[in-house]
Amino acid sequence: MKRIFLVLLVISITFSCKKDGEITKRETFDLTVSAKNFLDSTKVYLYNRDIDKNIDSAFVINERFKFSGKVDLPSLCYLEFYDKNKKHIEPYKFFFLENENISISGDYSDFINAKVTGSNQTDLYSKYDSISINSDKRYKVDKEIDFLFSNANNQMTLNELLYKKKEVSKDSLLLFHKKLDSINSNSPKGQELLAYAKTVDIKPGDKFRDIVGKDLNGKQHKLSDYKGKVILLDFWAAGCYPCRLQNKKEFPELVKKYSNDDFIIVSYSLDTDEKSWRKSSQDDKINWLSISDLKGMKGENVKNYAVTAIPNSFLIDQNGVIVKSFVGFSEGANIIEKEIDQLLK
Repeated sequence: MKRIFLVLLVISITFSCKKDGEITKRETFDLTVSAKNFLDSTKVYLYNRDIDKNIDSAFVINERFKFSGKVDLPSLCYLEFYDKNKKHIEPYKFFFLENENISISGDYSDFINAKVTGSNQTDLYSKYDSISINSDKRYKVDKEIDFLFSNANNQMTLNELLYKKKEVSKDSLLLFHKKLDSINSNSPKGQELLAYAKTVDIKPGDKFRDIVGKDLNGKQHKLSDYKGKVILLDFWAAGCYPCRLQNKKEFPELVKKYSNDDFIIVSYSLDTDEKSWRKSSQDDKINWLSISDLKGMKGENVKNYAVTAIPNSFLIDQNGVIVKSFVGFSEGANIIEKEIDQLLK
């Protein structure tokens, strides 16, 4: 009897240790990076796109560096590098960080294509990316969406579907959300998708939806404060190159041309870090109204306008009606200017 008890005790201890080991592995990550031809003392930041902040930093020593920590959910991240003079250098790498042992191996000359092992969601993203690259343009979107719907229960799929959400019917998005398990369904991305699927899109001919934000001096502004004017509401962010180019090239010209008219630009920053918003505003010499709630893409103001890509501008007439939406920036096209001319005739 004692012998049977001892056997059961050993089995119980072994099982408990195995479970403990699994929990430790599941709750933490170790990220080891081989960075060939990177100079010693190159500083690297681990940036989490899901929360819009650096979560750790390290220095390259003997072409290697390492990060350890924990993420609540698999998160889209990237590695960003700076030289010893704190100057940003070109190599970077996107991947999904999850609580696993992950390794990345790449060369300075082509680090964007560095090999990632140990991250299932990065592997899944690579398959998705391959479909995007290799599909005929006529069928590309359909194939991308088919792939996402066939691989529903993960953060990578939710991340990409949020970018594609305007190309999928809201009924289909609701059906997709029902396929999710409780973890993904209740995750921030799952809830963002559900909220979008339940909202009514804003389109030309609709009345504008009011938004509230503070400027860099802390003063609160509402879009409705400027009803009666022609309003150009623009969504942008410090890390968006086309946005920054539009700030420097197009918007100053509009401000100058319509300075004597009932016209106003309201730039709405999707930054979550006030320092980034302030610095980019100063660098771009923004002298028109710039506001934010510092909640990024997750704020109610952004959801009200169903913004999925930036820059995204909405032209609103004197009666508060949406005239047109513009996505992206093409220098010299003057598309927005032509529409404003029509409203101010």
